[in-house]
Amino acid sequence: MPIRRFYYIERHPHYQRTEELSLMRELEIQPEAWAPFAEGLKGMFAEPVLQEIAQKHYKTPAQVILRWNVQQGVIVIPKSVHKERMEENLAIWDFSLDDEDMAKIAALDKECPSMLDTRKISEVRRVYDYLNNPVLTSL
Repeated sequence: MPIRRFYYIERHPHYQRTEELSLMRELEIQPEAWAPFAEGLKGMFAEPVLQEIAQKHYKTPAQVILRWNVQQGVIVIPKSVHKERMEENLAIWDFSLDDEDMAKIAALDKECPSMLDTRKISEVRRVYDYLNNPVLTSL
């Protein structure tokens, strides 16, 4: 089926949004992971499971996260201004995560956003008037 539209969602190993992804596939919506690394918040890069999987494949936790998204059909465009990280982010095509890796990452889901929790009224109020209140995340 052709994709009709794209939709940006906060998605990373701590906030996997499995049900939303299923619905998007059903509605022919292509998801793109916004904040795929959660800006490193809440120990994303120090996550022992991601470090273990990264070591197994001779990769970094960031590369594991990118590959995990790609293998699930989620577009991911990581932002970086550092040449080394850009090169690292591109080096995800020479390995695949197996079912065991994917299951371990699935177990990391906390079902809660790290960047912006719009379920909290205080967060919505904080970002509603962005020009007067430039804070973006719930750090």
